[in-house]
Amino acid sequence: MNRREWIKAGGLWAAASAWPVSRQARAQAPGWSPQKPLRIVAGAAGAVLDIAARQIADRLAAGFGQPVIVENKPGAGGIVTMEAVARSAPDGHSVAIASFVELTVNPWLFDKLPYDPLRDFEPITALYTGPQMLVAHPSFAAKSLPELMRLARAEPGKYQYGTSGVARPPHIFMEKFKLGAGVDLPHVPYRGGPPLMQAVLAGEVPMAMEGTSVTVPLVQSGRLKALAVTGERRLPTLPEVPTFAEAGVPGIGLAWVGLVAPTGTPAAAVTRWQQEVVAALSQPALRAAYDTAGRNVAGNSPQEFGEWIRRDHAMWRDVVRQARIRPE
Repeated sequence: MNRREWIKAGGLWAAASAWPVSRQARAQAPGWSPQKPLRIVAGAAGAVLDIAARQIADRLAAGFGQPVIVENKPGAGGIVTMEAVARSAPDGHSVAIASFVELTVNPWLFDKLPYDPLRDFEPITALYTGPQMLVAHPSFAAKSLPELMRLARAEPGKYQYGTSGVARPPHIFMEKFKLGAGVDLPHVPYRGGPPLMQAVLAGEVPMAMEGTSVTVPLVQSGRLKALAVTGERRLPTLPEVPTFAEAGVPGIGLAWVGLVAPTGTPAAAVTRWQQEVVAALSQPALRAAYDTAGRNVAGNSPQEFGEWIRRDHAMWRDVVRQARIRPE
């Protein structure tokens, strides 16, 4: 199954039979079992990656037969997290939870990183993919993405958009849209999602790009209107909202979050981690939590996840350079 088919299916990669999912079968995986508590290194407590790590940690502990601890190492847009794991002993007991930003965007934002995303990590699996949504104040003149593009081309630089911060996923995706559509929409960064949503609800900025976990409830309540969503399929919760591709700007893509281990981690340990994650992702409670947030369950193979990283590494290089994105 190629990636397009997998995303359209919206389901668990390898759910049918590619990996054993019973605890007994996983325990029989040759070559590696944890000998001490495991850790998932994340960024700031309470942030998206920290929450995602904690959602899965207890479920992994049951399968591994060892505690799985979430250790917070915030700082520098995920750089501290990634450096900590890159320098960890490659014995299978430490992994990082990372988004596409840490692994495929940061290398082009910063002149020098203390880690190499393609050399210093072993891909394990993606946990989920997550769309971003472009929303606007109900009074905004454009009722659709094509209308927005017409307005922006008629009066370049007039219409601003907000995000939760410079070089974060909403900003990166919006700049990719601007390049693809050939429009000039000035960026207004806010310090986090809550200030951004307050600003767009108050009409301080006419539109905003943000994750669906934040935007969907506001659209459903009528407080904001949705113009488009990233990804290759519409949201089940808002089926009337078109994708960017349907609205005329293809290739915007999706954000993703996954796990990586330090380079040199035994292949058997990587395989065991991937198996346990797939088993955890198959649990109805976690899938329901992802559905509520508008996320698509992943659970792909280490090889496929590695392909995602390499592909996006090249793609975001071009976007960062052409849009001249620089970190704050």
